[in-house]
Amino acid sequence: MHSKLSSMFILFAIYLFATFVGIIVFRTFSDWQLITRVLLADVIATLVIYLFSLILDNASLYDPYWSVQPPVILILVFFHLEIVMTLPIFMMLVAVMVWAVRLTMNWALGFEGFHEQDWRYTMLKEKAPKIYPITNLFGIQMMPTVLVFAQLYGAIVFMQSNPTLHVLVFIGMILMIIAAAIQYIADKQMKKFRKEHQGQKSCIDQGLWSVSRHPNYFGEIMVWWGLYVMYLSTAQKLDAIIIAPILMTLLFLFISIPMMETKILLTRPEYKTYQEQVSVLIPWFRKTKDQETSAEFS
Repeated sequence: MHSKLSSMFILFAIYLFATFVGIIVFRTFSDWQLITRVLLADVIATLVIYLFSLILDNASLYDPYWSVQPPVILILVFFHLEIVMTLPIFMMLVAVMVWAVRLTMNWALGFEGFHEQDWRYTMLKEKAPKIYPITNLFGIQMMPTVLVFAQLYGAIVFMQSNPTLHVLVFIGMILMIIAAAIQYIADKQMKKFRKEHQGQKSCIDQGLWSVSRHPNYFGEIMVWWGLYVMYLSTAQKLDAIIIAPILMTLLFLFISIPMMETKILLTRPEYKTYQEQVSVLIPWFRKTKDQETSAEFS
């Protein structure tokens, strides 16, 4: 059994290797369009992670990929383009790095080693063990890779367009920094709550969690909308790229949140009352008992 330190070292080595393979793929297909080359490299790097997740029998090997690869991709693309580091590009990269470092650090603090795996992956394996390798490849790993890449598409176009300083660049960066702060505060409040209620099946109803059932997910969605706003400063019009943050929002609303809340309700039926009173995502005023009663009879 690997300790946390040895597991972290192995994971770091695997990610370095996956990045190296991705770079080789990117450079090999030099005649292809930039976006296509980056996507192919991203997909191949994910396949490397997937193969090692099979070897180690732990799909959670993929978990940090969500936050590690975006800054790696954007920085490598920046150097490939051989462009000047303008203030708008710097602001975009800083905002992505703030989000990525915070989320990766949060993952690292909770990582205990390869003997543990995300409960959602274990559930999927238990429900359909025969097709789990396919579920792992496409559902757990490849789908998030493609979804996050869709968000980065706008960021790559943003860098290519030689962006000028625009109010939307400031708004986008502010949204992303605030979003990362919301995630940090929400995660800190959750850790404190779990420590204070260790061994108890309690529902957090404090701080940000008293006005949103999933403030951490709200922050994550807000990050990608902020990145899109920065892209919008150069596009100056609504186009197909808006589908990217919309898909990210739908992922959390119709997959991540329902899975999480279904699990919570199985062990904590009192969570139902919390659901009825607190906004699912956007921090908002709680419903009073009078509002709940009127809603039942409307």
